[in-house]
Amino acid sequence: MHVGHFGLAVRGQLNSCATPALVRGASSEVSQQDPFDKAHALYNSPESDTVNFPNPKMPEVSPPVRLGFIPEHWFQAFYNKTGVTGPYLFGTGLFATLLSKEIWVVDHGFTEVLGFWGAMMILIKKAGPSMAAYLDKSVESFSEVFYEKPLRDAKEHSLSFIAETEKMIEAQKGQQYLFDAKSENVGLQLEALYSQRLHEAHEEVKKRLDYQLEVQNTKSNFEQTHMVNWIVDSVVKGIDAKQEKDALNKCMADLNALSKTHAAAI
Repeated sequence: MHVGHFGLAVRGQLNSCATPALVRGASSEVSQQDPFDKAHALYNSPESDTVNFPNPKMPEVSPPVRLGFIPEHWFQAFYNKTGVTGPYLFGTGLFATLLSKEIWVVDHGFTEVLGFWGAMMILIKKAGPSMAAYLDKSVESFSEVFYEKPLRDAKEHSLSFIAETEKMIEAQKGQQYLFDAKSENVGLQLEALYSQRLHEAHEEVKKRLDYQLEVQNTKSNFEQTHMVNWIVDSVVKGIDAKQEKDALNKCMADLNALSKTHAAAI
């Protein structure tokens, strides 16, 4: 189970990988990459010097031991040089050397040491499994509360934020269609207003032309009527009483001749 620097690196990479994720979502050319995969790729990049600076790991269980307290890897270190019995002979010889040279002095309190370690061994055998289970459960609970759950919540929050941002980006794309529709609507309104004003200008010009035509017609009619009246008046003024009487007689004679001709035809 990775802890420490890995958790800090994941949390530190959330903000740095969220922005590229939004940019990739806006392009719509490739599918959205999980930002946590991006953080994992950055943290485990081939450029990382994991040989000299390995990623810290916390073992899930204690390393194996022999005789209750001696690490197993000590025995493995002796096997290549001394064989299987090497570590046991070394331990026996070391113990004998400490006692013979009085480096480890056995006094009257040594029995308390034996009693203490005996009691500890009994306690470990009896209460060790239950205590180990309790501690493992405590560690799992602590990891769940302070590491796993915050990481899941951060991931869910980031993914939901990315999803909402993608929805907003898609909504902003619709603004272009709305702008085009409004532009087209404004264009239609301008075209309708232009047609209306063109029609009004046509009507006004037609009215003025009709007015000029009426003026010309009225002037022509007035001149014609005045000319006819002037000619008639001039002709009437030029006829005297004798000419008028001769004209009437001539008209009466013509009428009588026409009546006789008509009567003869019948």
